[in-house]
Amino acid sequence: MPPLHLKNLSDHAKIALKAAKEGRLSPGERLRVFKRFIKIEEHRIKLRHQGGAGGLEIATARAELLDIVLRAVFHGALKQRDLTANLSLVAVGGYGRGTMNPCSDVDLLFLVPRASHRLPKPLEEVVHEVLYLLWDVGFKVGHAVRSISECVQQSRIDLEAKTALMDARRVAGDRSLFADFRKKFAIELKRGQEAFFSQRREDLRSRHTKFSRTVFLQEPNVKEGCGGMRDYQNILWVIRVKRGWTSLEKLVEGRLLTRTALKEIEDAYDFLHRVRNELHYQAGRGSDQLTLRLQGVVSTDFRYPQRSILRRTEAFMRDYYRHTRNLYQHSTSIMEIFQIEEENNRETGLTSFLTLRSKKREEFDGFIAREGRIYPTNAEIFKEDANRIMRLFQHCQVRNLRLSPPIRKLVKKHWGDIDRPFRYNKLNREVFEGILSRKGDVARTLRQMHRVGFLGRYLPEFGALDCLVQHEFFHRYTADEHTLRFIEAIDALVESDDPRLQLYRQLLIEIQDPPALYLAILLHDSGRSENVREHIDGSAMLAQRLCNRLQVRGSRRQLIMFLVDHHLTLWRYATTKNIEDPKVVAEFAALMRNTSRLDALLLFTYADSNATSPDAWTSWKETLLRQLHSSTRSFLTNGKERFNEIILLEREALQTQTLHAMGDEWKEEIDEHFSFMPASYFRFRSPRTIPVHVKAVKQFKEREAKSDGAFECSIQALDRADRGYTEVVVVSRDQPLFLEKVCCAIASEGINILSADFHTRVDGIVVDIFRVCTVDFAPVSDPKVRESVIQALYRLSEHEAYNSQEYLKPKRNLLRPREEGGIAFPVRVHVSNDLDPQNTIVEVQAIDRIGLLHDLFHAINECGLDTVHARICTEKGAALDTLYVTVPGGGQATDIELLETLQQRLEKVVHLP
Repeated sequence: MPPLHLKNLSDHAKIALKAAKEGRLSPGERLRVFKRFIKIEEHRIKLRHQGGAGGLEIATARAELLDIVLRAVFHGALKQRDLTANLSLVAVGGYGRGTMNPCSDVDLLFLVPRASHRLPKPLEEVVHEVLYLLWDVGFKVGHAVRSISECVQQSRIDLEAKTALMDARRVAGDRSLFADFRKKFAIELKRGQEAFFSQRREDLRSRHTKFSRTVFLQEPNVKEGCGGMRDYQNILWVIRVKRGWTSLEKLVEGRLLTRTALKEIEDAYDFLHRVRNELHYQAGRGSDQLTLRLQGVVSTDFRYPQRSILRRTEAFMRDYYRHTRNLYQHSTSIMEIFQIEEENNRETGLTSFLTLRSKKREEFDGFIAREGRIYPTNAEIFKEDANRIMRLFQHCQVRNLRLSPPIRKLVKKHWGDIDRPFRYNKLNREVFEGILSRKGDVARTLRQMHRVGFLGRYLPEFGALDCLVQHEFFHRYTADEHTLRFIEAIDALVESDDPRLQLYRQLLIEIQDPPALYLAILLHDSGRSENVREHIDGSAMLAQRLCNRLQVRGSRRQLIMFLVDHHLTLWRYATTKNIEDPKVVAEFAALMRNTSRLDALLLFTYADSNATSPDAWTSWKETLLRQLHSSTRSFLTNGKERFNEIILLEREALQTQTLHAMGDEWKEEIDEHFSFMPASYFRFRSPRTIPVHVKAVKQFKEREAKSDGAFECSIQALDRADRGYTEVVVVSRDQPLFLEKVCCAIASEGINILSADFHTRVDGIVVDIFRVCTVDFAPVSDPKVRESVIQALYRLSEHEAYNSQEYLKPKRNLLRPREEGGIAFPVRVHVSNDLDPQNTIVEVQAIDRIGLLHDLFHAINECGLDTVHARICTEKGAALDTLYVTVPGGGQATDIELLETLQQRLEKVVHLP
């Protein structure tokens, strides 16, 4: 152990590695010396990280440690063999840049003076000794042995190899050989400048597309994601090739960046290194995904002062998003500047001259439009008229222009002009309304406003959402990004020719007041910044304030307030309530009041869901929403009495259609089925499915007659590929634990249950209908899987002793934290008699697992209660279920002790490990 007064890493190495350098140790002893030295120094570095050291400080310290170790091993290997250093040990990639995160790979190049396959044996032994030691002490090493010409050749065919070599740094060995490599590689870079830039642009585009072209993901990738470390490195590679610069400082000198922008880039890069260091330390391996679980861990270890873990996480992630947004925007701006430069060079080239191509240019209102971008005529245009900032975006919208890098800088410079008088200015208000009136072409303009910080300053209600983390599990994006994607989903409908979207497109076309729709979208989540229990309340309050400021009145104000107040209402009713019940439809219709509001809300819900997460909108959920929309529209159009008459007429028509489909020989069974089944069964029932149910009932009755008292059932399945599920009908005679056994059999094959309806005929036959799907929201079509479910149900029902455990094998759920400190998924059970007049409602939010629904039904059954209806939602490892429960014979459970017992048993179920 080196003396405590030695603070420098080099001083530590001189003492700790002295014997190893002098070659006085056996291979085993030398390995132990290096292991001990690395372990001690790595611990020192980790303590500095835990003490709050910057990300680059730690990454640089680790690279320095590795430099010292490699030099000692390299020179020791040469000394043992009495060789001169006629090869170079070169760091490439991240290590070449002089930064090493805790579990990063070590990328090495052994640069040799001749073709690698002709390397003398002693030099081969040196290479092997260096590599073996690194492997033995636990480093993950990527290496190559190449000559200069081989390096150049490899860089021509492999972009990744080229960028790695651009970061090459000599660690030890022949200086002149490395200098010769740098000289020849620089010539190679100049030769392929334009091709390299094109390759970097394509790589950037594909990588950004992979991560949804936004930094605002719920679980971002700190290295490869938008605004991640790779974006910083891309800047260095591009300016090296385009200008020959090796420092970002040159960008300021060349007036491509402001001093402020450079600081934002460097701060972001240091922050990302600190986050990546923490991720590696936490995982004990190379890990770049900032998961929900780790966000709480990192924010706590970074000592964010907020008292609750949610608030600490929110503050940390806001910092993360702001840093990565700065890096993302500045890096894309630099790429755009070089792209414009190349376009201008081509415009002034010989080909352009010979073809006498004229450059399109338009000047108006202090601006210049050129090649699809808008520029300022001079730097004083906003001083002359600050309201030009608002008109700038209208010009972009009308002329289909993009903001140029100079105009973006100028807008940011005039943030101070977007003040209270600017926001209250009538002309600005009218221009903004005009922008929102161009249905289908609003999102692009608002996103440009947001990029330069204008939108949040003009609408502070939206500005408070900037980089705001949404704690709801299903939201993939920050609040501001979600809102902009919401508007993009609306705009995309205008040009869509997808037949599946024609209803929503038509609803958008019929919207008479586009500004009301777009303002409601901008405001619908604004309450999330208010830290109120229900964000809708905060959103409504802020919507009132904005309407007052913009002087929005009358029907426009009413529509805005309605959409903000009810933007979750359609979704909640459709996914949690029994929408087959006419009373539920009547209740929902009373909230809607008229069909125009109902239509607007369906459109709103469609786009909101699609902007929440790419996989949030499923065929099954759409089916529920459209069923409720259709019933409510009929109710509002025809009135309650006529609506009830229509239900009866629909039932009669359904019976006629079923008879037509099955034939007269089935008339007796069809008449019996329609007489014996409860009325709720026939709501939204398709003529395609009822024949399946009728045949299943007949099959069961025939089997039961021959069973001699043994358990019998009939199971039929109908794939609904258009809706992403399979409808499974189970017909049997009711018996104790029957529902649990069916759920157990389904769960035994790892199948998701989307919803379940339970009907008992007058003759005591139960017809239980399950809508099930695979984990990928596809129908369960495999006949082997279906047969396994049937066999499991028979085995479960034939034995008196019911044992579900052998069928319900646990599965790993990524929501379950593996260590302390992460954000816990919010698990809850709510039992209420206030949500439905006939049923006790159980709402469950839990971590999903195989057999969860079975255990919920079983707990309800143990309390002597019946489950008569269920709405099941399983997504991304979370279960959001609503169960309708009654006492035997029907009606709510009103006994207080019974309800308390039910609550306790259900809580025990959802908190199972």
